[in-house]
Amino acid sequence: MKFRYSLLAVTFFCLLSCGQEEVPVKDNPTPVIPVIPQGPVAGEAEGGPGTRGWTTEVVSQGMLLHKFDGNDIVTCKRQSVRVLDIDMNLGRYRVEFTLPSASGKTGTDMAREKGAVASVNASYETGSVYIKINGKEYYNIANDKIGSTNVANWKNDGAIYMTEGGRVYLEYSGKNKTLAQQRTYYRSHTCANIFSSAPMLIDNYEQVGEFYVPTNLTDAQISSYNYEHPYNHQGVTHPRTVYATTEDNHLLLIAIDKDRQKGTVAGMNAKDATKFLKYHFNPQYALNMDGGGSTAISVNGKLVNTPSESTGERAVASYLLIHDNAKK
Repeated sequence: MKFRYSLLAVTFFCLLSCGQEEVPVKDNPTPVIPVIPQGPVAGEAEGGPGTRGWTTEVVSQGMLLHKFDGNDIVTCKRQSVRVLDIDMNLGRYRVEFTLPSASGKTGTDMAREKGAVASVNASYETGSVYIKINGKEYYNIANDKIGSTNVANWKNDGAIYMTEGGRVYLEYSGKNKTLAQQRTYYRSHTCANIFSSAPMLIDNYEQVGEFYVPTNLTDAQISSYNYEHPYNHQGVTHPRTVYATTEDNHLLLIAIDKDRQKGTVAGMNAKDATKFLKYHFNPQYALNMDGGGSTAISVNGKLVNTPSESTGERAVASYLLIHDNAKK
């Protein structure tokens, strides 16, 4: 990854555009080891690891945990973001698409149960999405509407795929397709593992997530839509989970936190998340996954972000697990 280490310029711009007010954020108890990222994460990024607000821990060879805490130059708000950066070129890491083995199982539970080194929440509620694991179809976009609302199902914009050979990639699969066409497309797809989700944030470097919600809508207009309407759902700030991939085959698992109790961490909407990722990582592809209270990443059996649920990590409908073949 080619980062521009112009810290003075970035700091000056941030102070001008975002102000100097610092809101206290709860300290992360995990020791932080500031290091320069090892290995590339394709493309040119203007910010990112090595610049103001970022620290990086080496989890293992080819796996880095980037942490951002501070006033973000892109959103001009206090943010807390965790990015698990996995170099898939090494052949060391294996991705597993999985459903919970029992009710109430969290991602951390599933990682421990299956001997994985990391976990992250995945798709939305099962009635709204497509899920196939190891060639078996579990869910096929059963509902035309979201939950009990009259909002048309919009949650299959794109998907994360894994072939039988273990290659992981993102695709803007639902683009310009009706819901029926999306069902047919996913069902006929040859990949053995598929989790669909929405919205697509970055498609081959195009920042489509910036315009997912019409830019001429006011905050009041956005809030007037049903909570499950895509304009409301993606137009207001939430905790967010995002998957991203780089041109040189790094998988980025991203948790964007929001402090819903004290308001000390802002969270992001789809536009914010798109711009943040573009500025700090410049991935080739990025897909928004289920978020809110579901957003949680664990590494080596411990959460590395702070879920917005007051009760901690939420048990959800699907997970992505990362296995380290060197630990077999």
